Amino acid sequence: MREKLDVFSYIDTACAVLDSKREGYGKSAARISAYLEKAFENVDSLVGVTYRIKATPSLKEKIIRNNLYKQYSAEELVSACSDIAGIRLECRFLDDEKALFERLEELFCNEDENGYYYPDGHKHLMLKLGSPQPERQKNGLEIYRIDGYVILGGERYNYELQIKSLVNSFWSEIEHKIIYKNKRFMLIDGFVNELMSSINENLKNIDRQLNMLFHHCLDTSQSGQTAAIGNMLLGLINEVFSRLVENKVGVSVNIKPYSQALVKYILEYSSFALRRDDKAYEGFGKERSPFGQTVVHFMEWMRSVKLNEIPVGSPITFGRPFVYENEMQEIIGKKFIAEINRDFFCNTFFHILFSLEVGNDMQDFATYVRYYEHRIGAAQKSETGKVRLKYEIEKADVGKLVLEKEIARLAAIE
Repeated sequence: MREKLDVFSYIDTACAVLDSKREGYGKSAARISAYLEKAFENVDSLVGVTYRIKATPSLKEKIIRNNLYKQYSAEELVSACSDIAGIRLECRFLDDEKALFERLEELFCNEDENGYYYPDGHKHLMLKLGSPQPERQKNGLEIYRIDGYVILGGERYNYELQIKSLVNSFWSEIEHKIIYKNKRFMLIDGFVNELMSSINENLKNIDRQLNMLFHHCLDTSQSGQTAAIGNMLLGLINEVFSRLVENKVGVSVNIKPYSQALVKYILEYSSFALRRDDKAYEGFGKERSPFGQTVVHFMEWMRSVKLNEIPVGSPITFGRPFVYENEMQEIIGKKFIAEINRDFFCNTFFHILFSLEVGNDMQDFATYVRYYEHRIGAAQKSETGKVRLKYEIEKADVGKLVLEKEIARLAAIE
């Protein structure tokens, strides 16, 4: 057996040290996160506090990428790294990042002899607030990133605190996957750098527009709010899913009419609007989020969803037959199911809808059927109107059946 280079033995030792301290890092990260959650519980702009402990493969990459084996001994490396634990304060908008940092400065108001700051009564929670923020990264963009440490059981555990808006979190995920996880990408690739810069600028524009809507448009009438925010969501959904469909099936198609139908559903009936994480609910009549908050929920989803895993272009199957609540739902549901794998646009529409919602495909399909029944006002029709409605649904082109114009036409039937 051939001997390994010294660097690989170094990596094995460093990773073993990390594994031996992983529990302590987890407890210390939980400790500072819990303090921040409590301290910021009344700060409306805060979306959440999260933390992660660096995985072993990530430490290996960091050691090689930054030549750390030339700077520290394997036993000292973990203690020398400032980002073994990562804490993230996530806020709505770019402007909120500065406000959260200023709040941190107010909380961590006591300085020790080493230039670290701690809150009143919590000398075991440290942040190095003396350096200018935000700092500029290698890619030229700015980030609020502060080193800190927690004393737990007499031992020091370093962490790195980041403050990120939703669009910056979304951007970081893109950059991480495209650049740091793509072994074929070279930093000298000017085209990719230019494209990434363009994406970043577009995200900043989205942030500015959302910020304006959230802070200035919410005092207008509800119909005005709906129209303004609906147009914003329409642009986001159409852009993201048009590209997804093109990448998956290899052709460029216009899904804007279907995006409009999805926006209507999102704002009126979806989990984004109803502030729920459960998988079964009654539907209309429940309390809804303010429209601005609905957009924030949707942006959180956009940041976390794995778009490549949405199986656009593949058949949709359900595990068992549906049990419908009434005859009209059965007519609607059976019409969709009969064509869901024959009509391209119907298939695409439901793939996207299923990716948006929190239930399984059967639950989300049943939810949409109830929503559809409500939209066309089936329960309020006269007997003559119901007969006409059934006829129109049964003979309709199912690919167009979900479109807003067709729903409005069916709703007008008497």
